[in-house]
Amino acid sequence: MSLLVDRLLKRQDPGYPLLTEDSIQWTLSELREKAARLASALQAKGIQPGDRVAIMFMNQKEYLVSFFAVLYAGAVVVPINITLPSEDIVYVFLNSGSKLMISTQAFAECFEGKPIPILMANQGEEKNYPAWEEAVEQGNPSFEPIPHGDADSLRVLMYTSGTTGKPKGVMLSENNLSSNMDGITPLFQFHTQERLLLALPLFHAYGLIISLYALDAQTPIYLVPNFTPKKILQTLVEHQITILPLVPTMFSVLLHSIQKVGADKLASLKLCISGGASLPEKLLTQIEQSINLAVLEGYGLTETSPVLAVNSREKGSVPKSVGQPLPNVDIKLVDDQGNTYRYEPGKVSNEGEILAKGPNVMLGYYNLPEETAQAFDADGYFRTGDLGHFDAEGNLYISGGRKKDLIIKAGENIAPVRIEDVLYQHPAILHAAVIGIPDETLGEDIAACLELKPDQTLTEQEAKKFCREHLPAFMVPAVIHICEELPKNQTGKVLKNKLKEQYANQLQKTGG
Repeated sequence: MSLLVDRLLKRQDPGYPLLTEDSIQWTLSELREKAARLASALQAKGIQPGDRVAIMFMNQKEYLVSFFAVLYAGAVVVPINITLPSEDIVYVFLNSGSKLMISTQAFAECFEGKPIPILMANQGEEKNYPAWEEAVEQGNPSFEPIPHGDADSLRVLMYTSGTTGKPKGVMLSENNLSSNMDGITPLFQFHTQERLLLALPLFHAYGLIISLYALDAQTPIYLVPNFTPKKILQTLVEHQITILPLVPTMFSVLLHSIQKVGADKLASLKLCISGGASLPEKLLTQIEQSINLAVLEGYGLTETSPVLAVNSREKGSVPKSVGQPLPNVDIKLVDDQGNTYRYEPGKVSNEGEILAKGPNVMLGYYNLPEETAQAFDADGYFRTGDLGHFDAEGNLYISGGRKKDLIIKAGENIAPVRIEDVLYQHPAILHAAVIGIPDETLGEDIAACLELKPDQTLTEQEAKKFCREHLPAFMVPAVIHICEELPKNQTGKVLKNKLKEQYANQLQKTGG
């Protein structure tokens, strides 16, 4: 059996389109039939229960069909981030042990010359790979889900950046995702008369859980393949969208377009949701004043399927807070001395690292037993690496600091070591240290501090050019400092906290 297939697809069709992409509309029955057909085709191609199948699409109907088809076939879904460089795509495919890639012609260049078997969608006249559309057309519409394990078995292997630089696989079960839907249900309260615009990438846990929850609530989904303000506004107005989930960066960009066309055209909008990165208070205020609507900010990680806390639709937004923990999630805070703090009515808690326990917490990291063990405390609580505190009403606040050496830029987890490894390849660089710097739009951006080898020269522009040639665009540092000498401890380790202090002091002096 498949818990998600049974819960979301194997129910009575409400009779109206649940999935819309441009002019194409599908009912639940049509989505279910196409997923069953593709699942039978996957079985015919040799995919067995427990096999890994990678999927790589923009936000398009083929993604959801493929996602459910893999579950139908008893296999494990491996969503791949379309913004990764080709070498990381190959790494994820091979590291996960995937048997097949299901993708689209738009990414054909990523696979050329690579050892990746592909089922390709949206091909032109010259077909170089087996066709997704033909597989769906020729598949069995009565195909029944193949049982594999139970609801707590690995069924989704979602890769995220780690402190080692290489993507690492987060093992999720169908119960992880289903329980997270249960947790957000009373807080979001989607219903059948609403319409959801989904521009969030489905390969991210945030976009995936929103899409699954909308299907669960039988709320029609309007897919936008990629984020462009013009397309978003057109869809909002044309389809009278009521629910808009985005990341802060998207809201910031969209805000300028809304101010140009006038907020009165968005009268249908009833709910905005923000996640994936910290929502600056200034941006929250600008959005709420522009559209006269509360924005519900939430917090979570891929490892928690992903939502841990969110502001509720009933209460509205609480500035700077990510709301209260989900009803089926237990959160405690632990400081550096090992003291534990929980929410106590009427009291503001001390700050500590946020640790979470609940049915939504991952099974572990794939093939990384040591990192998995380190990710949990002795009582089975997952260490998020983020610092936070509770207010007197039980709302959770995320502090600016994090224990994990990660930069979160517009919802993307970025390992500084990945960028540093590239910088060290430059012949002029002796030491490199990459840190996160505050950014009102992105949450955080990237700064690289460089110490050059003796008698070597390198300009900031040359360093940026080098980064652009060797890194995906979202990892290219926004700021590069060429320093005479980086601050180090007695063992020669660069003191990144010292660099952050220097950056903060420089901002204060310049009024930035």
